[in-house]
Amino acid sequence: MKKFALTILIAGVLLALFTYAANAANLLGIKTFFKLGFFALGLMILSAAYFLVSFLVEWAKETDFFKRVL
Repeated sequence: MKKFALTILIAGVLLALFTYAANAANLLGIKTFFKLGFFALGLMILSAAYFLVSFLVEWAKETDFFKRVL
């Protein structure tokens, strides 16, 4: 799952960069630029959220309080 999330993160970054480059070269309209930009931002946010939750779950498993609860 972490490889998939990393792939999504890289895809979001590349999509954002290609969208910016296409807009700078006047290949995209402003509506398309914002649609693709927000989609790329959404991919990056989803990936970051997965990594944050994954880190918190691993950290919670190491603490004594959560070892008793979980």
